[in-house]
Amino acid sequence: MAENRLLIVNTEGNSVELRAASSLKQLAHLPIRAMPHEVAVHSERQLGYVCISYEDGFYKHYQKASRFLEVISVDDLRHLHSIDLAPHWGPHGIALSPDRGTALITCESNGGELIALDLDGQQVVGSVPVGAPGPHWMAMTPDGSKVFTANKEEPFVTVVDPSSMTVTGRIDTPYGTEGIATTPDGSRAFVASQRSPHLYVIDAVEARVEATLDLAEASGAVTVTPDGSRVLFTSFNFDYWTDAPSLRQGFFQTLDTATLRLGPRIPVGRFPLNVASSADSATAYVSNYKDNSVSVIDLREMVVTTTESVGAGPHGLVYLDASPA
Repeated sequence: MAENRLLIVNTEGNSVELRAASSLKQLAHLPIRAMPHEVAVHSERQLGYVCISYEDGFYKHYQKASRFLEVISVDDLRHLHSIDLAPHWGPHGIALSPDRGTALITCESNGGELIALDLDGQQVVGSVPVGAPGPHWMAMTPDGSKVFTANKEEPFVTVVDPSSMTVTGRIDTPYGTEGIATTPDGSRAFVASQRSPHLYVIDAVEARVEATLDLAEASGAVTVTPDGSRVLFTSFNFDYWTDAPSLRQGFFQTLDTATLRLGPRIPVGRFPLNVASSADSATAYVSNYKDNSVSVIDLREMVVTTTESVGAGPHGLVYLDASPA
């Protein structure tokens, strides 16, 4: 029987690895170009597209930015080739269009922009400035009609029409934003505030803030379970806009999308930089960047069931469902 797997991108370990989703046993390991960040997977072709943001360092603390996207075979974890995005650079957030023909990627180039990459021709076919120097994570509605970019340094989320590659609006948020995710029905987006203890609920149809939820501390990474019932998010638990933050234990938390009721805060590792959900919405996975580990959380019992060491600086996470489509 095919096994569900977890694809992990290790930023400081300069590698990608496959782990068994249930036990986190390592199945394969692939060295890759330095400083990989996020990854998107084309499930039908079993191809992974890995953003290489910098050649060294991290956001605003690097000597040279990167302009590459690495293409890997997810089936057997092989490096296939590199895509040079020049003159665009600093790729970070990535999502594939519903037809899997285009990758939408946030970049730090051109003062902060969103680019469209044709995956068959492997050419950049469009770009648009988002009005912010630090577009970070991004999310697309399931029908592909809107892209939302979270902007680390500006008090708004940018709304882009990917069909025309034009900015269609800005959604005011008091501080810069981090993680962002849309619901499976495309009705809402949930956005993490970078510098304040809030999570924004966005009406994705009207492109406006519907509610601002008070949290114990600033939120970080965000995703929504495939069944749409819960938002999964992390708290970095440090003043990460400073140059030398004090790295403390991070937390994981859930939000009921129907009632907007918060679940309990679950301690995880330091700097929980990303979060993913299993296909059945029963399990969460958190990459603890500064502890070089991944935690598995049972969403029914709301407990950490295991934490395993992985490569250095785990960042991007993708759950690979083995069940037939």
